[in-house]
Amino acid sequence: MNDSRQAKEGTDAKEGNGGKATEASLTPHRMAVLTLVRMGKNHPTAREVFERSGAHSPRLSFATVYNALKFLTGLKLLRMIRVGDDAVRYDPVLERHDHLICRVCGSIDDSMGPAPQGPTAGLSGRKGFQVEEITVQFTGICAKCRKAEAGKK
Repeated sequence: MNDSRQAKEGTDAKEGNGGKATEASLTPHRMAVLTLVRMGKNHPTAREVFERSGAHSPRLSFATVYNALKFLTGLKLLRMIRVGDDAVRYDPVLERHDHLICRVCGSIDDSMGPAPQGPTAGLSGRKGFQVEEITVQFTGICAKCRKAEAGKK
């Protein structure tokens, strides 16, 4: 897709809704990618979304999936999260929340709730840094892995 068409589609997606993108205004490929991310609760990577697409939309190339994820993230229909040194993952939950990360199996679960108090005290303005969002990643062992470990003993 050329830049002018992509820019036009980005503009079209926002028209008629006070500048907000609507799912109805997305191209079929972008809507398919958004649906695939929302289907699972596992915060998929671009590769995982592409692999899922084979069963639902075999016409999607990896480049199409990657570009759609970038576009959907730019419109704030998805959130991009980074966990350690792993690949970027995509989160369909837009409300403020934290993540529970299992160090054994790598699962990522959402933990809904208000932002923790205190960690930002004094951060704004320090070295010119402006805090825009607070998310916390808790690392531990999920219930499934704890149960499996207990069965080994």
